[in-house]
Amino acid sequence: MDLQQQDMPLVYAPNLHLFAFHLWRGLTGKPDSRATNPHLLWQKGDEILASLGFTERLDIYGYPESSPEPGGMEVNLNKQPLKLIGKLPEKVANQELGITGRVLAHRLHDSYSLTLNFRRPETENDVITAAVPVSFWRVLNTDNSVFLPDFVQSSLGQTLLLTAFLPPEEQDKYNKNSDNNSNKYRWVESLKPLAQKCLKQLIPASRKQPPLERVGELFGSPIFEFGGQVIDADFSPESLDTCHVLIWLFREDSASEKFVAAYRQFINLFYYRNKVLSAYRESRSLYRQLYDNYIQLEEKVKALKDLLKLQQQSPGQRVSDGDLNQLRHILEDLSSSDLEYARLLRNYKHSRNTIAINGKNYQVALGAIQYQLEKEKNYVVPESDLDFFREFSDRTCPYFQTRIADELNYFVEGSSLADKAVASIRGIVEIEQTQRDRQLQDQEKSLENTIQALGLALGTGAIVASSSGLITASWNKERSDYPHPFIIALLASFSVAICVYWLVKFWQWLSQPKSK
Repeated sequence: MDLQQQDMPLVYAPNLHLFAFHLWRGLTGKPDSRATNPHLLWQKGDEILASLGFTERLDIYGYPESSPEPGGMEVNLNKQPLKLIGKLPEKVANQELGITGRVLAHRLHDSYSLTLNFRRPETENDVITAAVPVSFWRVLNTDNSVFLPDFVQSSLGQTLLLTAFLPPEEQDKYNKNSDNNSNKYRWVESLKPLAQKCLKQLIPASRKQPPLERVGELFGSPIFEFGGQVIDADFSPESLDTCHVLIWLFREDSASEKFVAAYRQFINLFYYRNKVLSAYRESRSLYRQLYDNYIQLEEKVKALKDLLKLQQQSPGQRVSDGDLNQLRHILEDLSSSDLEYARLLRNYKHSRNTIAINGKNYQVALGAIQYQLEKEKNYVVPESDLDFFREFSDRTCPYFQTRIADELNYFVEGSSLADKAVASIRGIVEIEQTQRDRQLQDQEKSLENTIQALGLALGTGAIVASSSGLITASWNKERSDYPHPFIIALLASFSVAICVYWLVKFWQWLSQPKSK
């Protein structure tokens, strides 16, 4: 790594602050649920310390050994402050530079927060340190880019903040132009090349360097925001996230002092910002899944319409067994798809609510910064001093919510479409089943009548057969007042049969339940 460049800008007391956030609680809604690998952030913290040559490791509640964590919504997990003293892994401009650092670990609601700060001290042995080249950040980040998202891999994202004091000549330029707002603006704009060089040292690969998004002032000192946006790449598998880097160039001590005084509140601010962006990033993934499911639902409903259209072309024809089975298959498929669609829609609404809640929390965190500085530290902090960060809650969060709301209006129709299709199929199947049941009843009635006719015929035949022996019996018409014995037997048999029939009918009538 060639760091001996003669034109490398100099800055005084450069700092690097990593604010990384990782879910520890799962999304099942159960209080004891855990996210996948919740201690990943602590492991990465140890790896960063090792890469910079520090022998110290994180020793916090729950890590590296399992132990109960303190209760509460916002908890400091450090058992004791972890302060670091060491040297950069490599020389900068042929100099060995000493660095100091500190590590803060917090549990914030459902997430873990890891804050790492490494800096070139303002003094060593009570002597003011000299300005150093901006390549300081390149050496600090090492060849493994240990402070970038690809290495840290925090589930909720991260924010990198580089701070340094401007060289005296730049401070003189500001003092000469501070009486005129337009001149002051031009002075801030003139620092863009310096900020770009700082970024390039932190992220040498040009393809990974995030674009400059905004330029402004924070506590009277220029600040530059690079990246940190969720780029929705249409229907690609993943949204493209850009690394969020802030470069804050102090022109006076007061800006640095205010930042240090409200450091804990700034951790919360970046936490809520990353929660919002993480929820919006999740909504982009859900959008693509919902869109794909919506298209599939439309195709299934179209197949149903085509099948019904064929049925309408033959109004007198009954639904065939093949068509009925196809309808049942479509019904099962639609019901399954509708359940998955409803799950995605619920998660999509959850993302919108998460953005709304954490957008409000972000505003509260801004107020907490101002309160901490004014009420606790007695600083004068005009409301405009925080306008640079206020834009996120005033414009970005509402945009996210509006976009998701507009998309929800479209996707809600998909659920209604599936419900109507399922209802139509069930209606068709129920009607067809009713018709088939009636047809079966008619067939059973016809069979019953046939059996009765056969029974009557067989009974009659049996009566005749049993009386047939009397046909040849001797009978003298002139000497008898009675009919022929065969006639008597036949009439008697029919009379008994009729009596038995009516007795059975009367008994059946008595056995029927009486309506109240």
